[in-house]
Amino acid sequence: MRRVLITGARAPVALDLGRAFRAAGCKVDLADSVQPYAASLSRSRFRVHRLPPPRFAFDACRARLRVLMARFDLLVPTCEEVFWLAAAAARDGWSDRLFAPSHEVLRSLHSKVDFPGLAQAAGIDAPATIPVACRADLDRLSGMLPNLVLKPEFSRFGSRVLVGPLASDLAKITPSLKRRWVAQERIEGEEVCVWSVARAGVLVACVVYRPMLRHGRAASYAFEAVDMPGVVGMARQIARAVGCNGQLSYDVIVTPSGRVAPVECNPRAVSGLHLLDATPALAHAILDGKNCPPAPAGTIRYLAPAMLLMGLPAAIAGQTVPQLLRTWRAGRDAVSHPGDRLPFAGTVMDAARFAAVSLTRRLSPTGATTDDIEWNGEDMV
Repeated sequence: MRRVLITGARAPVALDLGRAFRAAGCKVDLADSVQPYAASLSRSRFRVHRLPPPRFAFDACRARLRVLMARFDLLVPTCEEVFWLAAAAARDGWSDRLFAPSHEVLRSLHSKVDFPGLAQAAGIDAPATIPVACRADLDRLSGMLPNLVLKPEFSRFGSRVLVGPLASDLAKITPSLKRRWVAQERIEGEEVCVWSVARAGVLVACVVYRPMLRHGRAASYAFEAVDMPGVVGMARQIARAVGCNGQLSYDVIVTPSGRVAPVECNPRAVSGLHLLDATPALAHAILDGKNCPPAPAGTIRYLAPAMLLMGLPAAIAGQTVPQLLRTWRAGRDAVSHPGDRLPFAGTVMDAARFAAVSLTRRLSPTGATTDDIEWNGEDMV
């Protein structure tokens, strides 16, 4: 029996991955630097290991992982801890058991400065992108502002993104060599997202989905599978060019003329994974490189706690309750499964904990969810 450790247990995707690996006959444990209530309440009764927060206690996290990895055949990261884990694995000799690219590759994928060039080298029509490292760089953009998107080089959840910025917006930005921004070509079209699995550069699983409901620019909490062969082809080309193992996720703009333009890459799990319903095929794609069938177009899944806590108030305010109810009836909750309903309550508890963290540390609600695990290009010591 293969032994699998899944990190980022705070995330619903970690719970779904755990279910998939358990269904494939693996022994599965979870790990995180916070107590993950949803995963802990699951009837699957995963053992949850506590890690020191890698962003704030990297050496202690490395030491804990060295002990754990003596007992596991594979570690599958799901959240932004992947950057710290890749560095730890390289330093401590267990990279062959980490399902993720090397830290150098992860950096190129995560960087909004470097990724467009990587994609273009793979033959993909990624947006033109200009690095912004000082005030003079900003000044040179003044005549192009309506046709640009500005965002930090390392960011997540669409935070601090400026679409078609005004000249007055530039005064709020203070780029530097250590905290660069990018000015990216603004492309009009349909936004879709991708979650995929690559094994030695071969695409073995791919879900293309349309965000249906989301909180601002943050991650969606209701999503629908779509059939877009061109987007799958894009994911296949990038996987081949990178030649790695890991989960590769993208935000993509598809124009009316058919241009497929990936605007950024997240080399980790994202919500599209839920559309595969934790099938054993999902686990076997990661374990054995077997092709995992895609979710049928029109499949709808959602995070029910977010639908109720965020979607319902927004629908009431926007007078779109009928649309919310149609989505609820057409889809299925990805958090709670038949016979395993307690993770619903656990997800509410997780959300309450992160809300408290956001208040005490003066962070955004989404920022609180990654504060102890995110990586923003800083040196790892």
